[in-house]
Amino acid sequence: MRNGLASLAATALVLTGCSTTPEQERLPDAATEAAVQPAASTRTPPTAVVLTPSATPSTAQTFTWRSAKAWKNQRVVARPVSGGPEVRAPARRKAATTARDSGSVRPAYTATLRGLQPGTRYRYRVANDGGSAGDFFFTTPATELEPWTFLTLGDTQVDNADRPAAIVKAAVKRFPTANLVLHAGDVVNHPWVHQEWVDLMAALAPVRMSRNVVASIGNHEQCVLVKNCRSGQAQGFRTYFSSPSNGVTGQRPTWYRFDQQGVRFVVLDSFGSDLAAQARFLDAQLQDNPNRWSVVLLHAGPFASRADRTNSAVFSTVLPVIEKHDVDLVLSGHDHVFSSGHRGDPDSTVFATSVSGPKYYEIARADWDRRGATRARWAERISTYQVVDVAADTLRFRSIVASKGSGATPSIAYGAALDDVTITKDADGDKSVTRR
Repeated sequence: MRNGLASLAATALVLTGCSTTPEQERLPDAATEAAVQPAASTRTPPTAVVLTPSATPSTAQTFTWRSAKAWKNQRVVARPVSGGPEVRAPARRKAATTARDSGSVRPAYTATLRGLQPGTRYRYRVANDGGSAGDFFFTTPATELEPWTFLTLGDTQVDNADRPAAIVKAAVKRFPTANLVLHAGDVVNHPWVHQEWVDLMAALAPVRMSRNVVASIGNHEQCVLVKNCRSGQAQGFRTYFSSPSNGVTGQRPTWYRFDQQGVRFVVLDSFGSDLAAQARFLDAQLQDNPNRWSVVLLHAGPFASRADRTNSAVFSTVLPVIEKHDVDLVLSGHDHVFSSGHRGDPDSTVFATSVSGPKYYEIARADWDRRGATRARWAERISTYQVVDVAADTLRFRSIVASKGSGATPSIAYGAALDDVTITKDADGDKSVTRR
């Protein structure tokens, strides 16, 4: 003690089983959104609408979108589906981008609706003087810790309109009530290629307009450890994703925290040059955590799962804070394999690394061993999505097999749980971890 599946048919997930044709996968982004919800106007409506959390998602909701040009009156308008007063917010224009570094100079905007009612379904539209996109829908989280579910993804990175799109679609179909999606980063491969961002938006279409999508920035988005790369200081990433400010001096938009229904989520930038500041931020957010649970999301975790890698900066700077506060769950990507386990006490923090795209690396446990960690589950050349069920006394993490590459190991059925871990806390906060 420590203080503290119904199967999916393989044909629905492999590349040859995707229901969309190449022509459909390359539809312009506005058409992709129109296919999900009819647009109020077909002139030049806003595109690439993405919901991201405010610091308090139960009462405030942030929206980001792109516009064909800098139309006036960029705004978001919403109303409770059950009836009630309309709420609206003007948008601010985000920093400009260049075609060289992000593939597009189309302006991007963000707005936050405030004063929302917790646990309420809203109908909304994003509009400007050039057109309107909507109606779309979102539901604010409740303030109480009622049972709820969120999804997580590892690296998608390449061919987003193909295998990652099928994985997202399958995850939402199987877990339709999941009200949050976490992505561990490397959302694209070449951040200066506009089509890769279009493909990512198409892949995320089943979730990004109705649920908050949270992505930790990866090394590819900011051209770290990547040769012949252009990003203009992550222009593309900051165009499509917004983040809350927690009022901390020196805080950067790539690291932040938000609270949702009994969980404190802290998102970090594992390749940032300010890891020491991030560690202090993490320490403060975990020290003053009124929530039952804690989850940390970052691209590269403290234990590498490739033989040629070691994440020394994360291990030496961030891990001590994670262990100090006995964080419940740490989610990462970067290594394009699946690994999960713990360090020291088996009832301590659960660490999990995953991949949700078709790019794979050979797996190794050497870094886990030299860091004194235990790798309890692993898989190679298997793409997964993760589902986390939150309740007052338990946090259940499952990694679901969604796609396989040639030579995948271990042998496991599509839709089966590659890993199934339950974290339990009693009334005194004593914690235990069981793995099926």
